[in-house]
Amino acid sequence: MPEATRRSSRQLRAKRPLLKSYRFWVPVGIGLVLIAIAVSGGIVAKLVADRAFAARDALQDAIPLASTAKDQILDSDTEGATSTVERLGALSAEAREQADGAVWRFAEGVPIVGANLVAVREVAAVVDDLVTDALAPAADLSIQSLAPQDGRIDVEQLAVASGIVDQAASALANARSTIVGIDQGALVDQVASGVAQLDDALAEIEPVVEPAQNVLAVLPGILGAESPRNYLVLVQNNAESRGTGGNPAALVMITADDGALSITQQASSTDFDNGRPEPLIDLDPATQKLYGSKVGRYMQDVTTTPDFSESAEIMGAFWAEEFDEPIDATVSIDPVALSYLMNATGPVTMPNGDVLDADNVVSTLLNEVYFRFEVPAVQDAYFAAAAGSVFQALTSVSDPRGLVDQVVRATEEGRILYVPASEAEAELIAGSRLTGELPATNDDITMVGSYVNDITEGKLDYYMDTAVTVASDVCEVAATEAPTFTVTSSLTSTLQPDEVAGLARYISPARFFDKGTISTDLVLYGPVGAGFESVTVDGQSVKGRVVEHLGRPAVKVNVENLPASAHTVEATFTGAPGDYGPIEVWHTPMVRETPITIDSPGCGD
Repeated sequence: MPEATRRSSRQLRAKRPLLKSYRFWVPVGIGLVLIAIAVSGGIVAKLVADRAFAARDALQDAIPLASTAKDQILDSDTEGATSTVERLGALSAEAREQADGAVWRFAEGVPIVGANLVAVREVAAVVDDLVTDALAPAADLSIQSLAPQDGRIDVEQLAVASGIVDQAASALANARSTIVGIDQGALVDQVASGVAQLDDALAEIEPVVEPAQNVLAVLPGILGAESPRNYLVLVQNNAESRGTGGNPAALVMITADDGALSITQQASSTDFDNGRPEPLIDLDPATQKLYGSKVGRYMQDVTTTPDFSESAEIMGAFWAEEFDEPIDATVSIDPVALSYLMNATGPVTMPNGDVLDADNVVSTLLNEVYFRFEVPAVQDAYFAAAAGSVFQALTSVSDPRGLVDQVVRATEEGRILYVPASEAEAELIAGSRLTGELPATNDDITMVGSYVNDITEGKLDYYMDTAVTVASDVCEVAATEAPTFTVTSSLTSTLQPDEVAGLARYISPARFFDKGTISTDLVLYGPVGAGFESVTVDGQSVKGRVVEHLGRPAVKVNVENLPASAHTVEATFTGAPGDYGPIEVWHTPMVRETPITIDSPGCGD
């Protein structure tokens, strides 16, 4: 091409308009794309933010309502629970709808922000599923419908309740699995606090649902849905102390048949062959060494050991020998526990017109009856009438929630014990205070014990107060060192000298001790695997009987309390090196509360 022509072509290209040049459109195009992305990202961000705030508001309003619904269900407030669950359902559905969709899922892929959006979506889904699968079905369940009516519990209604609770338990398990799978370390504070709030709500509900599920699974069988069940109830008399309560001189056989409950047999200590030359069954050698063979020779002494499972076995042999009736479970209760239960039943009127209530049942049964009736047979008849009247009230209770609360209270104090023959029931309560068995390890709790056994042949422990203090350096020494545990038990007679002369003969027979004197065999137990070091009474060293019992060191000393006197027994044990659970004191449940003090520096609250 001629030079002039080439020059002309370059000139023409040089004059091409800028708007038609790729030199403009390439960078501008890229800029426009970036602007479009920014604009659309802003729009998406705005949409997601709006939905996130809406979901947050709904969840914040919904989660506290779950606790309200739980309380209403337990209080048999069906109408209130239904209304609360309806509000919950609307809020949880709103939160779930807001925290989902194509835009939301798209935004979940954005670094940092995405993890928070995933967490919000999963929390919203969890809450909505809980409302649908757990709270909504439970709202229709009235705890009142499970209460006994005219001496019978509707076992079919129990089956319905069991299905509802199983469904709730499954929903809770799914919720817990989801919450555990959320990496809270990747969340901003606001989202992390919301996840924690839901976690707390689940933690509050789970302790109610799981035990209810387990109990409802076996309760129809316990109530005789498949075949009649016999329950031997030992009423322990705290006025004459024994290890797990008192002399079990009054006994009641309760039979459950397809939910119907009835007293089918009553007995007293005079119905059995007591004072036999040899124990009725083979005893644990350590039990016999520590407490004597009387544990198996006198039915009044079967509860001397703190191991109620052994007591139940011995008492079952006594019962079988005399009545030849099968026993499906052995139950222990004392008049103090009855007073708790009567907070739920209200007063009862006995056939002779006496009115027993939560305030007077203990003093009436453990003290006043001996002043009113000198003849033991008349006393036994009064006890039997009282048992029948209270039982009738319990089988027609109108406040099941209140009754359950009082049963829990009595169980925590060791005033209600239960040893079933059924392996399924035994497994259900294994490890709980209800079994009457001392813990076999120090892993969950470090249990030390103080057990009182009266040997005065009377009912003077009505006037006895006890208190226990434990001091330990277990949280101050290294796990490779041996901690010490010092157990101090005080025994105080509240009987005044001027009251002694007026005591009923059955309260203080004065056959082996002066009238008004209380003689006590006190047994102090150290932790599992510990060694015994020393024991003192009122600061003076004494030689007690030391036995390894139930995997623990135990020391027994005798203490005599004159009227208005107090004595203090202190035993020191050295634990094996290792880890220990929180210290707990188990003790003989007395007529009045036993104050407990634990001094273990460094162990926290």
